[in-house]
Amino acid sequence: MKNRIGGKTEAGVFQGLSVYYCHNTHVAEVADITMEDGVPSVKRVTCAVDCGIVVNPFGAMNQIKGGVLDGIGHAMYADFGFVDGVPKSNNFDSYQMIRMGQTPQVDVYFIESDIDPTGLGEPTLPPIGAAVANAIYAATGNRINKQPLINNLEPKEKVLG
Repeated sequence: MKNRIGGKTEAGVFQGLSVYYCHNTHVAEVADITMEDGVPSVKRVTCAVDCGIVVNPFGAMNQIKGGVLDGIGHAMYADFGFVDGVPKSNNFDSYQMIRMGQTPQVDVYFIESDIDPTGLGEPTLPPIGAAVANAIYAATGNRINKQPLINNLEPKEKVLG
């Protein structure tokens, strides 16, 4: 099955792309999702990062994966709602964060470079929300512009084939 990005995916897998630049670092992320009973599930994220020379590959990989997973949690589930100036949620039993069972595989690719190292802690978090929203659009044809994404799905969305 040909996807909107131009590659091939398995049937029922939809992709969304987002690119981002900050702290002199370029990031591109592709989110692969499936729709399960009308709810998106992020299965894989492919992340390409141009951050100059990678001094500590293990540490860099952990920062990138942590940013991606934290970003998915915020984009999909984080509801920072307030009523009359008081938070709607005051504990984790009523405020959802990403759960271990919801974490996708994250594949990271560094662009080889000979420039000085640049930022790495922040640049991978912001683009994942847009990549997931774009994957949801690829799956359903519905554009979601408000987070948390999970609370703004159209009822009984039809998955495009």
